[in-house]
Amino acid sequence: MIMKAKFLIRSMVLLVLFVFGCDSSNKNSTEILWDKYGVPHIFANEYDELFYSFGWAQMRNHANLMLRLFAQSRGRAAEYYGEQYVDSDKWVHTHNIPQRARDWLELQKPAFKLYFESFVNGINDYAEKFPKDIDVENQAVLPIKSVDLLTHYQRVIMYHFVTNPRDTQFDPYSIDKNKGSNTWAIGPSKSASGNAMLIINPHLSWGDMFTWFEVQLNCHSLNIYGATLVGSPFIGIGFNDNIGWAHTNNVHDGQDLYKLVLADKGYKWVDNIEPFNKRTVQLKVKQKNGNLNTEEFFIKESIHGPIVREDEKYAYALRVVGQDQPFVFEQYFDMALSKNFDQFEKAVSRLQNPFFTTMYADRNGRIMHLFGGRTPIRPKGDWDWLGTVPGDTPATLWNNTHTYDELPKVIDAKSGWLQNANDPPWTTTIPLELNRHDYPIYMSRNFMHFRAQRSARMAYEDQKISFDELLSYKMDT
Repeated sequence: MIMKAKFLIRSMVLLVLFVFGCDSSNKNSTEILWDKYGVPHIFANEYDELFYSFGWAQMRNHANLMLRLFAQSRGRAAEYYGEQYVDSDKWVHTHNIPQRARDWLELQKPAFKLYFESFVNGINDYAEKFPKDIDVENQAVLPIKSVDLLTHYQRVIMYHFVTNPRDTQFDPYSIDKNKGSNTWAIGPSKSASGNAMLIINPHLSWGDMFTWFEVQLNCHSLNIYGATLVGSPFIGIGFNDNIGWAHTNNVHDGQDLYKLVLADKGYKWVDNIEPFNKRTVQLKVKQKNGNLNTEEFFIKESIHGPIVREDEKYAYALRVVGQDQPFVFEQYFDMALSKNFDQFEKAVSRLQNPFFTTMYADRNGRIMHLFGGRTPIRPKGDWDWLGTVPGDTPATLWNNTHTYDELPKVIDAKSGWLQNANDPPWTTTIPLELNRHDYPIYMSRNFMHFRAQRSARMAYEDQKISFDELLSYKMDT
């Protein structure tokens, strides 16, 4: 795999030249080797020590960013930083992220509760040992707790990738098709070396919640190299000695905005008037003089979800997938441990992550493109679901999502190659192996923008793709 070769060669050279620093992170059986690029290579004898050091290492590189992100995911950023974060806090509480995170934490297996606790202990111990690295305004965010990992995950993945505050306006034509990520999986028949190759070029903005953290984790049978978003305790994209996977933002619709007709302090539902469920949140807001004011924030919910916009005649409720998938960290841990395609497929088929296309390759030459995430099983219709949906009838209300077996995927393409550049799954390879009409029309749109056309053309026209060629293709899409 191209990522594997690139990173392992770089890491081995660094080891030979002894150009890294050492850090025990207060765990006698754990060692963190920092290479000249600032990438930690963590070696531990036990998983709790590994996750402790992972949290420690992220703090060493991104302490203040992590603390601010955790503050925002709690819905308390205005309390710590001021009124400029009130809207952010309201978004978090509107979707009940703190309570759902507490519920999710209770559902975790004992081993993963330990891993979460170890990760945040590493964060907190770093802050205690190096207080000068922590900005004064971030001191109040400490200590970080296990539940913060789950609020952070939900805020980032579910409420900024699957949906985000802009979606309360829902302009279905506002999607920018010129920006995004590229990934390729090249099978042995298409590879100049005869080995499968996998490459990913993520195009997320460098900053805020989209900041990547590169790392190697080694413990017991786990030896994974890859990257994750800052504040996350699992590898998001990476490879081990046998398999590798990558993600791009996929073209799926995991949320719907329901238009409710207001009536008698409630909303119309079939032939009845249903009352809203109501919650009240006390938001603390830091003033310029340092004092805290309390602001009451009222949240209304319909059968569809929370109300995110309202005028005199209508209210708009947002329904989002992923709220009952609490085991995403466990899934990615098992993905990282996988030794072959069958093990990886068993892990990824749980669909605990509600978003992302998955591209896969392994040392046995297997390749796969999965149109992943959670797609609602909608009663009817097509891509009109991208706009507002009538909210007065059960005919538009969905409760379940498609299973792994029902999602578009191509495994071991006859062409020997797979690509995705944030385009729908239908043109992941040429000749086409997916028939769009075999799937519900709402599954994904039908287009191939210029980046995807360029990506597919380069793979299609090259009879044998070399390592260096694939590197150049990565930067040419």
